[in-house]
Amino acid sequence: MSTIRLVAEAVRLASSLAVKEITLFSDEVDRIARIVSGYTLWGGTIVLLACVSGFLLLMALVKGLGALIGSEAVAAVIGAAPFAAAATVLTLWGLRKMDLRR
Repeated sequence: MSTIRLVAEAVRLASSLAVKEITLFSDEVDRIARIVSGYTLWGGTIVLLACVSGFLLLMALVKGLGALIGSEAVAAVIGAAPFAAAATVLTLWGLRKMDLRR
């Protein structure tokens, strides 16, 4: 009879320990998820602010160049030329990568 009681007590203690382990694991996963989502939120905010700052800097440079040369339209074309060139290069590179004959 005592062996059965010992086995029953061991099973009860093991199940109690398993519940505590699962609770601890769940708490740790929640904590890690909060930390990762916080860093992701900050990273996204930094990227967004960097993009907006870059756009505002580009607009200021175009306005300043327009004031220097007297034509804002020509300054806009000069400011857009590097982006148009990059888009052309990336398009040609992409078309070469998608070539079906390879």
